[in-house]
Amino acid sequence: MVTRTFSVNFPGRSEIEEMRFLSMSIALALTVSLAPLAMAKEKQPVNADWRSAYVEGERKLKTQELEAAEAAFSEALRNVKNNKNSSPDDVALCYQSLASAHYQHDRFYELVVPLYKKAIGVLEKAYGKETPKLAAPLAAYAAVREDEGDYKSAQKLLARSLAIVEKSDGKNSLVYADHLHRLGRVNFRLGLPMKAEQMYYQSLVVLMSQKVLPSSEILEQHLADYIDLLTKAETRGKILNSAFQKELLKDTLGSVDRTQGVSASVFNNEVSSRLANSAANAEESRIFDAVSPPVATTAITPDRPMSDFAALEEINKQRVSFYERMISTDILSLGVDHPSVARDLSGLAALYLSQRKFDEAKPLLLKALAIYEKSYTSEASMIKRTKALLQLIEDEQNPQSPANSSVIADYTSSLPAVPLAAQKLEIALRLNKLAFMNYCQGKMTNAEQIYSWAIASTAKSAGEHSLLAASCLFDYSRALRSTGRQADAETMDNTAQAILRRSISQSAARSLP
Repeated sequence: MVTRTFSVNFPGRSEIEEMRFLSMSIALALTVSLAPLAMAKEKQPVNADWRSAYVEGERKLKTQELEAAEAAFSEALRNVKNNKNSSPDDVALCYQSLASAHYQHDRFYELVVPLYKKAIGVLEKAYGKETPKLAAPLAAYAAVREDEGDYKSAQKLLARSLAIVEKSDGKNSLVYADHLHRLGRVNFRLGLPMKAEQMYYQSLVVLMSQKVLPSSEILEQHLADYIDLLTKAETRGKILNSAFQKELLKDTLGSVDRTQGVSASVFNNEVSSRLANSAANAEESRIFDAVSPPVATTAITPDRPMSDFAALEEINKQRVSFYERMISTDILSLGVDHPSVARDLSGLAALYLSQRKFDEAKPLLLKALAIYEKSYTSEASMIKRTKALLQLIEDEQNPQSPANSSVIADYTSSLPAVPLAAQKLEIALRLNKLAFMNYCQGKMTNAEQIYSWAIASTAKSAGEHSLLAASCLFDYSRALRSTGRQADAETMDNTAQAILRRSISQSAARSLP
């Protein structure tokens, strides 16, 4: 016999049929219990306890002993029907559970459909056709129909269930979001992508507004379905140019799918680069090769715990002494204008920058710049790097500079709160991809909103001052400009540049001898 198990997989890696089974399990989870029931042949005493057999059926179902589960649930169903004290809810629950057990055991047409219809009929007779008690069995029955490819029937059942949930739980409830998502998926399979996309977006808004989600799986599946819809859309988006992408991370995505005809977002390039473990070494030259006016960083602090502060101070003294000896030796052997002298001066300046000793670092960089300009053209990377570091110092020393670390506000305070289940790197990746796809397809309002969630998720999962967060901020600023929010876009750009330069300075300090 063929058995179906309802294991939870990551939606991005599952096949279509597995996704159908997962949706079936989610729908059944909305009922009071997911345990199926089967029909026993022998007669039971009137008022016999049905709960013991029901619990036994649940236990057998969990261990995938399907025939034993069907037998136990069958006994429970008979007993609950004969028990005068049983409520319509009890009877309907047993019908649904038995239907679920039969379905997992691949007994569809002859047993499953009649049992679901009986469960719905019992509740309708007892409470009316608009009772909130009907939402769960209607959704579970719809999941079975969807799994079997009967999308028309699933659409009608879900539409009815959604209307009931809207009245009973409201449009801001988690149950409503789940029903809306699954109705959108059915509409997409019926060839109604625009209607499906609207439902996906509305459902995502509700999910991200929840204070608590039971797990990240419902969000992961939702984002996977949403991305799948946009990937298969007839209009895949324009070909966009990203100057920051070209200068920052010139990398080819291998593990993350591109949107056809659209250059990859900065965020995805950053992810790919980190996976390749190449960004750390190339980051500095790429940033300082950018032509845009250099923007300053946030505060630079030693990358050591406070308990090691005394030891760090001693190490820094040794480093200063080392560079001073190197400078003197190179001047005596090579001359005051040799590039090696400039290199030593820059190294000592970087050490002072890591300690925020800007007054000591600035004259060293000015001397280094003068030497470099005598030996190289203005396009040389060491000249650009030195000028950028001087600009960093100027901005840090100027309290009126928008790039000063004391002026740049905590950007996370302007972001929406996201539930704990969304504070995962996997969720951040999918939100960024979804936002970028909306942006490429010209859906700027949706892109802006999704990017705000993406940054919040990235900051929580990868760190507020991580390179992933900075890359996401650059993408977000582009979306903000497209919706006319120039001032907010400028703030995000400044913050991203600050994070990048802070990372560069800290990396340079760690690499010093």
